[in-house]
Parts: sequence; C-alpha cells; structure tokens
Amino acid sequence: MNTSIPDPIRHAAMLVNPETPDALERRIKQDIFDSISRIKPDVTANADFDTDVMSGTFFQHLSPPLQGIAIARTEGVLAFYNRVGWSSAFLEAPLESCVPDTGLEPLRERYHARTLHDLAYVHPKHFVKMLGKAEAASLWESLKRFTGQAS
Repeated sequence: MNTSIPDPIRHAAMLVNPETPDALERRIKQDIFDSISRIKPDVTANADFDTDVMSGTFFQHLSPPLQGIAIARTEGVLAFYNRVGWSSAFLEAPLESCVPDTGLEPLRERYHARTLHDLAYVHPKHFVKMLGKAEAASLWESLKRFTGQAS
C-alpha cells in the first residue's frame, strides 16, 4: 500500500500539461520557494531545492500560513491556464509579449512578474484595477491568441 502523500503541486502541473509537466512543476515550486524566501528567509535557508522542494517534502513541513502561499499560487496557476490554455512558451516569454505598457511597471514592482507565466499569480480583479476593464479583457484575449501562436 502506498502511504505517501501525493504532491499537489505536481498534480496541478499534470492537470495543466499532462504530457510534459516537469518544467511547469519546477517553475511553480521555484516561484513558491522564492515567495517564501522573501517573506521568511530563515525557513528556506537550509532547504535543498532539488531534494526538499522538488520532492514536495519542503511544503509539507511549512506552517499553515506559508502553506497558504503554496496553495494560492497553485490555484492561481490552475485558474490561469484553464482560462487561456497552456503553452510552454509562457514560462519564458517576456511580459511585453502581451501586456500593455501601462501594466508593465505595476506587474514588475508589486508582483515580481518577469514572464507571462507570472501573470498566473495575479488575481484577475487586479488586472481590471491596473488596466481598466477594456484593457484587462484585451489582455486575456491576447494571452489566448499567444497560446494559439506559441503552442
């Protein structure tokens, strides 16, 4: 009998990209780890990324508030890719590929966004606040088109 706890981050990556989830899984885990490092550097100081984080054991031992960061980020990824579709190009494509100029600075400053994938960690309501309703709707359409072009 298998008594190991399933890795919910790995599971999310597999839901988004069943054929090749490894790069997405690594990216989500790296992003969560980086977020926790900014908030509580002492928690991540002695963690080995490849051993502790990639296996999922690092997340099992976090306090509930820090686990909440992992949950929120993972749920954001699922919602984002369910909305726009998956393309591995999202992991490296710069924000400028789809984001209007007015959104670049707030996304970089407030959300530490660098690539289109980082948009998965921004609540859709925040796009409306940053860009306005029309520009936010246009952004979602651009992201959907990007998926079609870049797949």
